[in-house]
Amino acid sequence: MINGNSVIAQIGLESTYGTAVNATNQFKIASESLKPVYNKIDEGLATGGRGAGLKATMGIGVEGALSTLMRGDMGYILAGALGVETVTGTDDGEGGTTAPYTHTYTAIESDEDEHLPAFTVKVDRKVDQFAYTGCKINSLSLSAAAGDYLKADINLVGRDESTGATLQTLSPSSLKAFKFAQGKVYTVVGSTETEIADIDNISLEINNNLDYQTQTTSTGDYYAQPEVGTREITATLEAIYSTASESIRNTYYKSDSTVGIKLEFTSDEMASGTTPYKLTINLPCCQLSDSDANMGGLDTLKQNMTFNVVDNLEDELITITLVNADANASIN
Repeated sequence: MINGNSVIAQIGLESTYGTAVNATNQFKIASESLKPVYNKIDEGLATGGRGAGLKATMGIGVEGALSTLMRGDMGYILAGALGVETVTGTDDGEGGTTAPYTHTYTAIESDEDEHLPAFTVKVDRKVDQFAYTGCKINSLSLSAAAGDYLKADINLVGRDESTGATLQTLSPSSLKAFKFAQGKVYTVVGSTETEIADIDNISLEINNNLDYQTQTTSTGDYYAQPEVGTREITATLEAIYSTASESIRNTYYKSDSTVGIKLEFTSDEMASGTTPYKLTINLPCCQLSDSDANMGGLDTLKQNMTFNVVDNLEDELITITLVNADANASIN
């Protein structure tokens, strides 16, 4: 029997879509569900016998997910979900830069010349080692509840599976994962940030709505490179019901007004000197699409708030910054 604790997951950025590369990062996982998906279709014709006829494979792809914890040096996940990354360092006084470095991630344009990065994901399940090529992040969920870590659930679509893969000699990150207790949530109106107090559950969902089953005469049994559709980005918060949280409901749910939302996690580990590892998510234009604070038992009343990001065609749809000690971009 093989214990799940022995499974290894590695990832590497592809230079050519669907062509396997060596892994550059290894990370610990809570679960994985990557698998090939063969679209098998029968002829739909009478066999002249007592049962259905044979099926043939009409399309081959990969689907699945990886679950892990978000750490200060895992920017490749954010880069994979959004597609654009810039890196700025601290002036070292000698014409160069030094740590800490700020990695800024924004959403890639929907353009025929712009593509989300593709990765080769390798999974060692001990019976065999598997490589999944052409993997793109269809959706990324970051969530944290009271007393827990900041979890990252990565939903992937890809091109193909191969066996007998060679894993690289790598080690997972030694950094601590971000924790719920290190999080803050703010509303942002203009330049004014106001903390939303007493949040006990935070969730961010980035859905790229990839078109990953387009098949043409040029793709053969496989599908064309997945491209970004209309993005759906949602922040869901649960707060202790209070006058302040009710004010948010009255101000934004009962109107069509927009508001910015900022999520922030600050580690107790330092990227450099007194500057900590820090993850900041800015959603500049949101609408409160759902909010309730009903009594469902004798426990403390909670208020749920669902903020949907809308495109005002002026601000970035979403901006994520990660402060760490890494001078290199993940997707260059």
